[in-house]
Amino acid sequence: MKVLKIIGIIILVIVILGAGVVIFGPSETHMERSITIDAPVEAVFDEVNGFKTFDQFSAWSAVDTTAKIIIEGPTAGVGASYSWQSDNPDLGTGSIEIIESDQNMMIKSKMSFEGYPGEPTASWILSEEDGKTKVIYTYDETDISGIMKLFALGTESMLSPMYDETLQKLKTRVESRPDFTYDIEEVETTSQPYIGVKASSSSDPAEIGEVMGQAYGQIGAFMANNKVAMAGAPISIVLSYNEQETEMICGIPTESVIEVQDDNIISEMTYAGKALKTIHMGDYALMESAYENLVDYMSYYGYEANGNPWEVYPTDPTLVPDTAQWRTEIYFPIK
Repeated sequence: MKVLKIIGIIILVIVILGAGVVIFGPSETHMERSITIDAPVEAVFDEVNGFKTFDQFSAWSAVDTTAKIIIEGPTAGVGASYSWQSDNPDLGTGSIEIIESDQNMMIKSKMSFEGYPGEPTASWILSEEDGKTKVIYTYDETDISGIMKLFALGTESMLSPMYDETLQKLKTRVESRPDFTYDIEEVETTSQPYIGVKASSSSDPAEIGEVMGQAYGQIGAFMANNKVAMAGAPISIVLSYNEQETEMICGIPTESVIEVQDDNIISEMTYAGKALKTIHMGDYALMESAYENLVDYMSYYGYEANGNPWEVYPTDPTLVPDTAQWRTEIYFPIK
């Protein structure tokens, strides 16, 4: 009987303490962890201002590698969202959506977890000094009531290990980021009709230029003979390329698809959809580094190719002799 009495007293104390927390406990909670990353703030901001690479540094992604992941909204910034569905109770079902984005300074997201009534937020707070970036990763929740105050008391003990792991993985990833010397952006391209000629060459830039000149001459003659108007800057679609040879389609945009009777002439539509774009200024023979940047960018950010890359030549070399002023737009289709 004495043992039962002691157990009863313990239970009563626990109930009283629990009731005290429910009544008088804090109605909000805040937790933060931080790390310093040896990289410019722009590089860190690019990683956390969206979700295209989130699984590559989030500690939660390893909890269930079979979880169903859905990324929606814009690629970056306000409205970008990430949701997951998992049968693992340690992960469950939930979502994250960016609700504030201040360039190179702060990103704030709202979170929801199935079965949890609260509306917590998470923020990345960035500041740069001497080329390094301090990253503060926070968890905040307000208007906590009832029994949820008991859970709030354990916020730091539950979340801090995952936050620390996430920050360490982010640091490792960003510090291994390739040095991109070209500005690269994701764009949405529209389809355009063109007349083209297939051409092949060795990989020697001089020979490529000569072969392309012949192809454009052939297209120009066809257009003149058939009174077809030019509707944009010349293009070149890269069908294949290696150290020995390259195959391409040289083309000139037109107002519409043209019915042709010449087996050497193609009249088709260009690619429409998402693509990575960069701009090369200078001699056409010096574009290799631009392509290397694009390939590295696709690999680092996890993009998947979706067709053949192409080039657009808005500068007419016959009118602009200074090669430094030659502009080439390079596009890589992506899924």
